[in-house]
Amino acid sequence: MYRNYPGVDTNFDQMLGPLRKPFLRWLGMPLYFSALNEGWGLWLREGRRPVQLAGQLYMQYRKMVAHINDIEVNKEFQGRKLSHKLLDFAERQGRLHGKSYLTLAVTLTNSRAVNLYRSSGFLDQHHRYFYLARPWWSDPAGDHNEGVRLVPLKRSEAQRSLNRFFRLETREGEPVAAPVWEALYRPELPRSNEGFSFALYFGDKTVPQGHADFFDWSGRGRWRLYLDPALWSTPQEKALFMALMRQARGYSQLGLMLGSTPHHEAARKFTRELGLVERDTERMLMIKPLF
Repeated sequence: MYRNYPGVDTNFDQMLGPLRKPFLRWLGMPLYFSALNEGWGLWLREGRRPVQLAGQLYMQYRKMVAHINDIEVNKEFQGRKLSHKLLDFAERQGRLHGKSYLTLAVTLTNSRAVNLYRSSGFLDQHHRYFYLARPWWSDPAGDHNEGVRLVPLKRSEAQRSLNRFFRLETREGEPVAAPVWEALYRPELPRSNEGFSFALYFGDKTVPQGHADFFDWSGRGRWRLYLDPALWSTPQEKALFMALMRQARGYSQLGLMLGSTPHHEAARKFTRELGLVERDTERMLMIKPLF
């Protein structure tokens, strides 16, 4: 990993700060991978040369999922399609353990790896958000947001609301991968000192049609939104966005994360009018169904 990742994987570069590097390299990572993962080496014998380690694979097994925690071909052996052999082996191990999905996380700057996984049948999972490009003190376009109500929720109510609208949006937006998200990647509420949760009401509705969490990170804010799919890309949603942006006025940075890729794409048509631009998260989950 220390030979293959620097300069290729920005997440790895950031993790290896000058103070953490010795601990991670000689103690933290060896203990983690040996104790909590199942690992294999890909060894090659070529001619009369000694057997050489060409690559490695580490996996964990979770609910319905075989998760690839690290997969790599060593630099001197790259370009020989050995990564496909490792992926095929990982898939066989997943099936052997009775798992329905193969998952991994990839740093988006590692485009070579992203393209490899896509060509091998892995599906991108939601990894984009909108970001407010204009200064925080200016208003979004337009000056009306009638018909939108944000009702604060107590923590127990917020948890029920989040669970409900997370399931609703995930099953609509990510139907193939929804069981994985529900089993392993349920969202958490903001910590009590770092944010707030709201039920969303539109017009004269007496039952909520969405859930919003606001995360407050010392002058940087982000909304996370799960919404009834019937409201995606509607004037009501645009009014909601405007209300959320005004609610968070005073933050030097402001982001907006929607609950699924289709929801994000549906909102694209009016986000530019509001001064929002698209950004990628640093890492992305990818899922391959095995059924």
